[in-house]
Amino acid sequence: KGLYTWANGETYDGEWPMGLKHGYGVWKGSGDSYIGQWHENKAHGYGVHEWANGDKYEGEWKFCLRHGQGQDTFANGDVYMGEYYYGRANGYGQYRWPNGNVYLGTFKENTKCGKGIWKKSETDPVTNTYEGEYLDDKKHGLGEFRWASGGYYRGTYFNDVKTGYGEMYWADGSVYKGTWHHGIQNGLGIMI
Repeated sequence: KGLYTWANGETYDGEWPMGLKHGYGVWKGSGDSYIGQWHENKAHGYGVHEWANGDKYEGEWKFCLRHGQGQDTFANGDVYMGEYYYGRANGYGQYRWPNGNVYLGTFKENTKCGKGIWKKSETDPVTNTYEGEYLDDKKHGLGEFRWASGGYYRGTYFNDVKTGYGEMYWADGSVYKGTWHHGIQNGLGIMI
C-alpha cells in the first residue's frame, strides 16, 4: 500500500501487491479520477470514474469497462442508470434528459432496442407517451403513442414512422383504422 506519483503528475494511492494496482485505490490524472476496486492495473469491481469534461460513472467495472449495474451522469445533464455489458448499455435501463423526458426499457449497444416506455414528462400525469418496441433508438414494430390532448395511435412503426396497419383515435372521437405509409393514412382503411 502506498502513494505513487508519475512524472506527468498522475497519482495512485492504494494497494500495490507485486507492483500492480490491485485492491482498493485512488487514481488521479489530468482532470480525470477513479476511486474504487482494481485488478492487475485495471478498474475492476465497484468504482467511480470522473472525467475532466464533467461526465461521471458510478458502478461495476470489468477490466476497465462498465459491466454490470451502474449509472452514467453526463455533463449535459443526461443520466443513464441500468445494466452494462462490456462497456455498453445492454439490458434494462432508465435514461433521463434534463428537459424531463424519460425512457424506461431495454437497451442494446447503447441504443433503445426492444420494449420500452418513453414519457415527455415523468411527473406530469397528462403527457405525451409512447409504449412499444424500439430498434436502434427509433420506434420500430408495434407501439402506442398517446398525446396529452387525448388522442392516440396504436399500430406499427418502421424507423420512427407510422407504417403498415394502425388505428388513430382523435380527442374529438374521430377514428381511422387502416394502413399507413410514411406516417400518412394511405391505402385501405375506414374513417369513423
